[in-house]
Amino acid sequence: IIMEQNKKTRIIAVIYYLALYLVWAALECLIVPKLESQALPVSIDVIMEIGFKTLLWFIPAFLLIRRCGDSLFLPKSALLGEPKKAMTYLPLCVFLLLFTAWHLIPNIYQNGTLTFKPTFHAVDIIVSLSIGISEELVFRGLLLNTALKDRRLWIALSGNAVMFLLIHFPIWLREGLFMPYMTSFAFLQLIALSLIFGWTFVKSRSIVVPIILHAYWDLLCVALA
Repeated sequence: IIMEQNKKTRIIAVIYYLALYLVWAALECLIVPKLESQALPVSIDVIMEIGFKTLLWFIPAFLLIRRCGDSLFLPKSALLGEPKKAMTYLPLCVFLLLFTAWHLIPNIYQNGTLTFKPTFHAVDIIVSLSIGISEELVFRGLLLNTALKDRRLWIALSGNAVMFLLIHFPIWLREGLFMPYMTSFAFLQLIALSLIFGWTFVKSRSIVVPIILHAYWDLLCVALA
């Protein structure tokens, strides 16, 4: 019975990912170009990353975790981790420091001081947090959490990283970045980040850790010149 439930959960997760991919690709490639030609009261980033991601990423993943949570590697009751355990915070602290060094050292070296982008606004903080919550709930909280139930760690992490990479293809195609990112191997950074988020999820046994890391990385990307 348990094996059948695990198999059913994997099938549901895969179907959800495929459906999400098709809808998200249609939004990025067909709807967003039309929205960009309109005078909208809010930016496309806010619409996509907060509005549509809440509807298409966060809510379905949350409901699926509630429904299938007891058959996941980390059950729904334990998904937020145990704050009193130090191991929950160790991976978080290590990668927060590494991410900070990765962005701040080149920024200060090139500009002579810490320099922020002139386009950086307070709303970018909210957008970064929304991205971190939605994407991590889908890719680590649901998809990786499902795969880890009966797959070796690095097989599950690698498969999850490929799925995470693929979901970014539509926006790269729309923005004309697909070929530059692929030929320059810039896509490998996304693979590495997915592996980090997945590994910290497993080691900390908490979805909160990769959410914070993901949001912090995105915030540094949009904030620093």
